[in-house]
Amino acid sequence: MHSLRSHLLCSFASALLLCGAAQAAQPGAFSVTETKSAIGNKAAKPPRTKDRCIGPELVDKEGFLYPDMILSQHFSQCRIKDSKLVGKNRKEWTVTCGKMLTAQANQVNTGADFRLHINAQLLGGAMKQTLDYEASSLQRACTADDSPLE
Repeated sequence: MHSLRSHLLCSFASALLLCGAAQAAQPGAFSVTETKSAIGNKAAKPPRTKDRCIGPELVDKEGFLYPDMILSQHFSQCRIKDSKLVGKNRKEWTVTCGKMLTAQANQVNTGADFRLHINAQLLGGAMKQTLDYEASSLQRACTADDSPLE
């Protein structure tokens, strides 16, 4: 009886781990479609899809990206001001980059895939831009051909 109970507990624990992992982005290679809205006098660019490498430094323990790390490639002093987990597969953040930028971001995980939306306001709202990332896991490690997410 003890053996059966141990087996059932292990099976239950394994199922919980698998369910948790099913709604989390993991480091690795992704096919990412990026869409950026117009900003200032620059026209919006058409969506582009590229194979991107998402390194472990970009993913938190819950399987969500750090939007401040992505924004810090273009702006300095980016920090997460606050964040909250909404259910098991959605996280929301407020990010500031010095006095230059404030952004609201959210990510929704669907299995190993995710959607990340960043709504940025520059110069106190004088200019606005949205960044959308639709990412599908390629189920492999990064290669030299995969560019970093930016």
